[in-house]
Amino acid sequence: MAFMSEKVKIFILGTYHFGNSGEHLVDINCKDVITDQKQEEIKEVIQKLVQFKPNKIAVELKQEDEKRLNEIYIEYCRNNFDEYNEIVNYDNEIVQLGFRLGKMLKHTKIYPIDHMIYLPEEVFEYAEKNCPEFYKEYMNKANEYETSTNEHIRNNTIGENLKYLNNPKRVEKEHSDFYLGLAKIGAGDNYYGADMLTEWYRRNLFIFGNLQNISEKGDRILVIYGAGHCKILRELVKGYRKFEFVDPLNYL
Repeated sequence: MAFMSEKVKIFILGTYHFGNSGEHLVDINCKDVITDQKQEEIKEVIQKLVQFKPNKIAVELKQEDEKRLNEIYIEYCRNNFDEYNEIVNYDNEIVQLGFRLGKMLKHTKIYPIDHMIYLPEEVFEYAEKNCPEFYKEYMNKANEYETSTNEHIRNNTIGENLKYLNNPKRVEKEHSDFYLGLAKIGAGDNYYGADMLTEWYRRNLFIFGNLQNISEKGDRILVIYGAGHCKILRELVKGYRKFEFVDPLNYL
């Protein structure tokens, strides 16, 4: 591929899952985003995101579902959303942020860039039996994080919650406590924790590769993804000379 003299601008928007889907150990429960109040809050967020002027929107959905996703997106743009499709629910952030913004900007398609992998979560059973002190401390942190995050989401607007989730200090702390901390499990023996962490990094590298694959000279790409991916994806974008990282807090 020829070197792109004009860097591709990448805006990674870390979010929580609007549809109340669990996040492995941490269960995030948000208010119904279809209420009138939450819909107004989403409109305010969209008005901020539109200032970035993305020409492509990438979302957290398997890349192989691209054809079906865009059939649904086209129907959405025609004001006809199938509530019972097998791909994405109406209250999902893909629809509420990605589809809504894409329609406003007259985008012809949405770009799913996810690639699922197996995370060996039995590592926690091993930790509970073999490193009980570490396990207790880790689970206490997870419970505290779940409580504080759910409280923040309940008591703030969607825009304020997105600011919170994309704050660099929070991103760094979450990655250190809940991802890098795992490497200790089985260290010096079976390295179960390192194996799980390797799989998590591998998934994010697949995502990054898909992001590279959809990028072209002069693109401005908005990436809407679960906030847990932010640390790794930010570092990959910053380390790649053809990309330019866009700070989401400049728009939120």
